[in-house]
Amino acid sequence: MNKLGSWFVPYLMGLLIMFEGVALVVLAREIELVDALVLDQMMTLVLGAALIVLGLLLFVPIFPQLQKLSEVFMKRMQVVAALAVLVIALIFLLIAAPAVVEDIGTFGKNWVVLAAAQLFLLGILAFVFLYYQPLANRRLAWLEWLGMFASCLVITEGIVIFGLRGELNVHGEMETGPIFMIVIGVVLVALGIFEMVIFNRRREGESEKVLEIMDWAGLAISIVIGAIGLFGLTITTSMTLDGSVYSYYWLLLAAMTLTIVAPLLNYTQTVVAGRDGWHTDIGLITTIILLIAIPLAAAF
Repeated sequence: MNKLGSWFVPYLMGLLIMFEGVALVVLAREIELVDALVLDQMMTLVLGAALIVLGLLLFVPIFPQLQKLSEVFMKRMQVVAALAVLVIALIFLLIAAPAVVEDIGTFGKNWVVLAAAQLFLLGILAFVFLYYQPLANRRLAWLEWLGMFASCLVITEGIVIFGLRGELNVHGEMETGPIFMIVIGVVLVALGIFEMVIFNRRREGESEKVLEIMDWAGLAISIVIGAIGLFGLTITTSMTLDGSVYSYYWLLLAAMTLTIVAPLLNYTQTVVAGRDGWHTDIGLITTIILLIAIPLAAAF
């Protein structure tokens, strides 16, 4: 248990990926991504089998009989599997389109994006926690674990927005093209990556000044994430995306996720940094402000 609070994550993600692969194999059908890609039954079976193998590669090191193999080899095998899952998810996000599944029906682009995004989340959680080395303090280690998980959620939401890119009309609030959604998605991905780097910032030889700058940067980034979420709450209503109408709860869910994750990131990195003085005071104050702003923005 030397990877306090994180040792099980790659194994659990591998198990979930295996289940998804099994579901694809069992329910194999021809799948057409309109104007993008056609997967016949055999290709769907191959994709399901590939997910089963990749999930197994992430999961198998937990078996005692395999511990006799090279630890370095097993670790590299897991890293390659996690990266492969990320690549598969990103490919489907890049070509996301409405899907026609044989004998089942038609699914909107949003469901295809969500399916690819949840696979991406499994892959990035496995990848991140393969490298995560926790703090010795048990309480701080769990807070850091929570912050790392929240950072992965921010990245995944950015991926979802990027995958849904299109002509957007938030009824009565704003109209914009796919470039706006691409920019917001890329910004959220970048902010989430910065947060992960900050949470995993401990390096031998790094100066106290560098760590302090990163701590302040973490506070600023979490505030930006919260600001994006609060903006989303203030304009929450139904919307039309590429001709498809979505109820208000789609935008509400996206905005609420960011507004909840932002103070969580703010608080966890403030406590984990363990600095006395202005850093801690401002961190806790901004956490409270971000929390208070949620109902105010929702009521605006």
